[in-house]
Amino acid sequence: MAEIGGVVLSDGVIVLRPLRVEDAVDHLSGEDAELVRWLNGGPGTTESVQRHFEHVEQMWANHGPIFTFAIRLATDESLVGTIDVQLNQATYRSDQANLAYGLYPQWRGRGFATRAVNLALAFLGPFATVRSALIRVKPGNVSSAAVAIRAGFTLTTPAAETGDDGHDWYDRALT
Repeated sequence: MAEIGGVVLSDGVIVLRPLRVEDAVDHLSGEDAELVRWLNGGPGTTESVQRHFEHVEQMWANHGPIFTFAIRLATDESLVGTIDVQLNQATYRSDQANLAYGLYPQWRGRGFATRAVNLALAFLGPFATVRSALIRVKPGNVSSAAVAIRAGFTLTTPAAETGDDGHDWYDRALT
């Protein structure tokens, strides 16, 4: 099957490829209270996830500005989570990309999120206008903050200084 956007990134352990509508059932079955709390903003339904994934495919077809990847194991293609690369968002600087990720419960604590962030940074390489990547973390989400630190991000703006955003902002310059 041809990939939407033709993008496939791998480090030999995980693979990032464009998220597809066919991934919706696996995604919904992997959703848990932590994913809903920290990332999704509410529990998904078959219909809402289907609509969202159709929108994701359209974004790939339109070349962004948001690129959502499925995070899969390289060995057997198991879906372990997702990661978004968000460009040209009004909330961030024009030279900044935002990364947002989530893993399903059985795959957490194995370093897959850090690997996915590093591959997403590699994806940003050809975007000459992007000078840094941002990971926004809700205070209390210790695991997500640890991913940002392991991937070389630095806390630049604590939640108390982000105004209505309410997230700690971790930034990493792209070289």
